[in-house]
Amino acid sequence: MPIVVEKLNYTYMQGSALTDAALKDIGLTVRDGEFLGLIGHTGSGKSTLVQHLNGLLQPTSGRVTVDGYDMADKKQRRLGRRLVGMVFQYPEYQLFEETVAKDVAFGVRNMGVPEAEAMARADEALALVGLEPGRFRDKSPFELSGGEKRRAALAGIIAMKPKYLVLDEPMAGLDPLGRRAILATIDSLRATLGCAVVMISHAMDDLADRAERVAVLNEGSLLMVDSTENVFAQSELLVSVGLDVPQVSRLCMELRARGADIPSGIYDRAMMEKALLRLFGKGAEA
Repeated sequence: MPIVVEKLNYTYMQGSALTDAALKDIGLTVRDGEFLGLIGHTGSGKSTLVQHLNGLLQPTSGRVTVDGYDMADKKQRRLGRRLVGMVFQYPEYQLFEETVAKDVAFGVRNMGVPEAEAMARADEALALVGLEPGRFRDKSPFELSGGEKRRAALAGIIAMKPKYLVLDEPMAGLDPLGRRAILATIDSLRATLGCAVVMISHAMDDLADRAERVAVLNEGSLLMVDSTENVFAQSELLVSVGLDVPQVSRLCMELRARGADIPSGIYDRAMMEKALLRLFGKGAEA
């Protein structure tokens, strides 16, 4: 069963002079095992939306269910929340235990898992995120590099074995090496665990390479949700609402503006190469 968001509305500080309608009539489904990208300009409601997926926020109106569990019901929310692993921006700021292994096992212990099993899960999760347990288990989290801290924080979520992994800008603030490591970790987790991934990102090329579908928020409303190909085919629309697009899409827009016969809907290098070959082929035949 999927995560289902139905007619979701959320208003901050409702009834006050500072009322802010952050989400407006959102309808969305997160399918089992899929990679769903979530994009939108700053303040569009992305983080507010994903905080409803594990019940951290409750709708002003509407409904969120996780595999049938109603996240507005306290007892059902506790069960549904176990299925949704949430990784916020800069999760390394939440590291606090004296060793990496204890930190990774913290959430598992809170689920009532016995200590021995919790530590075994911590080792397993560390290995999955590319931190060799024998090397990192007994280190202080504060001895790790920025990218290693990010992966240790991710391991703490993975150890709880979520069915859905929700990531809010997981590469924010990392250098290129750290970004590549996190992306490789996410790819590995999907291949190994089969979990669905919902990822907020401003890095359109990363989503173009990995996401199967993309949802676009604009001023609290769902502008569109479709296949990655169909969403990035509308590059002009995305730019008009203040969003970036993959580098290849931006290049195609520029070439079309200069009169080149480049079709719309191109967003990755392979598609671009085919389009250029067709274009040069026509020139050679002429």
